[in-house]
Amino acid sequence: MSPISATTKAALEELLETALRPAPADWLGIRFRGQMIGYIQPDYIASIKSYIDSTETPALALFGEHLHLENLTPYLLSQELQDLAEFLKKQGLAPGWRDESFSWLDDHGHERFRMERAIFRSLGFHSRACHINGYTAHQEMFLGMRSSNKATDPNMLDNLAAGGISADETLQQCVIRELWEEAGVPTEIARLAEPVGHIHVRRVVEPKGLHDESLYTYDLLLPDDFSPKNNDGEVSGFIKVPYAQAADLILEGALTPDAAAVAADFLLRKS
Repeated sequence: MSPISATTKAALEELLETALRPAPADWLGIRFRGQMIGYIQPDYIASIKSYIDSTETPALALFGEHLHLENLTPYLLSQELQDLAEFLKKQGLAPGWRDESFSWLDDHGHERFRMERAIFRSLGFHSRACHINGYTAHQEMFLGMRSSNKATDPNMLDNLAAGGISADETLQQCVIRELWEEAGVPTEIARLAEPVGHIHVRRVVEPKGLHDESLYTYDLLLPDDFSPKNNDGEVSGFIKVPYAQAADLILEGALTPDAAAVAADFLLRKS
């Protein structure tokens, strides 16, 4: 099989180095317990201010150039933020609503609040996801084609399986669930996925929000006779390609940005 060239490796390394981008300077920062934890694009600020003024919520306050989350208990803060989420949904400022909650964790791993996952991008909160590289003993990778009806990055290539970590879900539970839902990997094989690292990504996404996420990465060596099959309608099909071709697809922009970073890291480790 064709090896990955030094020039291609350098391009993959550059892709990884630029995966974590700063928030735009003119976005409104959100502070919690002295830490900047989110950013709101300018077009959303008036709606946020009107919500604070009309509801007198105990969870939010504007001080100078920042929005502050008050240090309420996780349960109370979650209730208040979910009310804000419902308001933003009515305003059309919560694209991709899923009726599913994400948790925001502090530096010690404690959940400080949870709310609808779509709002994490609207407010620039840090979220978490698992991404699994599926590969064979013959230096080939499986890539999935995202369905045309996906809310984000339709018709683009993705890792074998990937997905956000829901509130109350462990990393291992997310890996096993996503592998079954997206690629039909049975539990006895999914349990063999090897945790290999973590990639922090941040970028502006359209409609304008901030995607700030930790990608927990896994490698899964698949049997030669395995053929992935989607179970949830989110993947339209799979391709199996040599490592060098996978690298070319990454650099051509055929993969989603997150999948590209995860696959690039895999190829650099394996080459």
